[in-house]
Amino acid sequence: MLQTINLESHLDEISIQGWSVLPVPLKLAEQLAKLATERFKQNIFKHAALTESISPIADIRNDKILWLDAKNFTLEQSEVLILNQLELLKTSLQNYFRIHLSELECHYAVYEPGHFYQRHVDATQANNKRIFSFVIYLNENWQAEDGGQLIAYDNEQVLFKILPSAGQMILFKSTLEHEVVTTAQTRLSLTGWFRK
Repeated sequence: MLQTINLESHLDEISIQGWSVLPVPLKLAEQLAKLATERFKQNIFKHAALTESISPIADIRNDKILWLDAKNFTLEQSEVLILNQLELLKTSLQNYFRIHLSELECHYAVYEPGHFYQRHVDATQANNKRIFSFVIYLNENWQAEDGGQLIAYDNEQVLFKILPSAGQMILFKSTLEHEVVTTAQTRLSLTGWFRK
């Protein structure tokens, strides 16, 4: 993934505008989508939680997640590959921004039809160690009418609106406010954070 792109230009974009869209090989996205779907059918996904909230969680988000680590299940080759690529990306972020990133955390996320995640930031008081967020999309043939777009804001100005189509990864500063709009189809992704 990272060997085939001009990563520096993407890091420049993050430095200037706070976000960038990176390519992901479609074959890898397809393999991860297949694994996510198989694991979802095994009923090992959990309802997502919130670290801090005064509202009922169902009012804020209703997706289901499965943390991607070897403690939960045996990782398949494509999962090991993406984790290795993300570790390389973590090193590049550290070197470019001259910061220490100690941890990569990520999970599969499934939004079934009617599911959403209201406007929020990933770097909250309880999660202030999150520096960069990412979403790798695993959905083939996604159409605009299927919903599920990721929208980021600067106050009321829309910074980006990303259709969750396989073959792309959005990488952005965890302080950007964003939301996942209601989806009409089952939406799959690999979502995570680089933490200090």
